[in-house]
Amino acid sequence: MDERNQPKEQPAAGPASLNNVNLEGFTATVTRARQDESLRRMTVHLDGHWVLDRGQPQFVGSLPTPAAGPQEFFADFPPGMGGWGLAPSAVQYCLYGAQACFVSTFALVASLEGLEFRGLRVNTQARINFTRFLGLGDEPVLEEIAWEVEVDGDAPPERWERVLKEAEERCPASWIMKNQVPVQAVLKH
Repeated sequence: MDERNQPKEQPAAGPASLNNVNLEGFTATVTRARQDESLRRMTVHLDGHWVLDRGQPQFVGSLPTPAAGPQEFFADFPPGMGGWGLAPSAVQYCLYGAQACFVSTFALVASLEGLEFRGLRVNTQARINFTRFLGLGDEPVLEEIAWEVEVDGDAPPERWERVLKEAEERCPASWIMKNQVPVQAVLKH
């Protein structure tokens, strides 16, 4: 694996944290955002291109990171959907991003509540309907998504349930999947 895609080790000492959540950074952001509403929004710019060489994943994109610089990711349709299956599909990345967002929100909420855990896992199951993609109808694509969260911690179950519900409410990816978001495509040539 390319060294550029490896996470950089962080020093042991540093900002206040719990469960590998940078609580100091988060609370500082909340404090600044209370005073300055412009800090409550950001525009994300992503760049990618289609690869024309057969035998290569079909798409490569670069995702910026604040500390590690840009990271490259490759996507490819499965063979039955027009690709070669050489990399995860874009839908898999979409679901992975939603999963990572949800479990990150869960860890943040737990840490803000002072709940320490020894382990945290999430299993995602999604039901995808390819009718629209195959040009055979206009049924909804994502029929269902379920996150099963397994937490190993000493807090009573009802406290973890409250964290789970709060994570469902606060998770940006969960909100996006539950609400209609304006989408536009513009052609340049």
